[in-house]
Amino acid sequence: MKIKFPKIHIVLLSGLLLFGCAPRDTEPIPPINQDNNAAGIILEGADQAKNINVEDVESVTLYDLEDNIVEKDLDKQDIVKAFNDSMIDDTSYITMITGYKMVISLRNNTEIQIISYGDDSRVVASTETMSYHLISPDLAKILLEN
Repeated sequence: MKIKFPKIHIVLLSGLLLFGCAPRDTEPIPPINQDNNAAGIILEGADQAKNINVEDVESVTLYDLEDNIVEKDLDKQDIVKAFNDSMIDDTSYITMITGYKMVISLRNNTEIQIISYGDDSRVVASTETMSYHLISPDLAKILLEN
């Protein structure tokens, strides 16, 4: 047996379905305050998770593009402070190496390699398991100096 619905019922049912899917007037979502940060989204706590302790640093060595050690006085305190003060940037970057390479050797036999890709405020830091695109004008300046 077929059930026959009047056309008005079908129109009312369609209207109710469409009305339920219609956008509502709500307050817009406020933009994330990044305090004029040029980086993309910063993951809360990620900047602190990468921090190192100056007591754990065995040495800081600077290398040129041919992996020759560059004789330069680098203060461990300044390097660790610049690294810890840097912010993680989730934007893309060019995969190329220019300038010097810095290697921070830690007492637990791990290393942090910091390279420049020519940007005067951003560098790439890598460990065995992680890579960070960092905003750090201080480290970028050291790696781009001649």
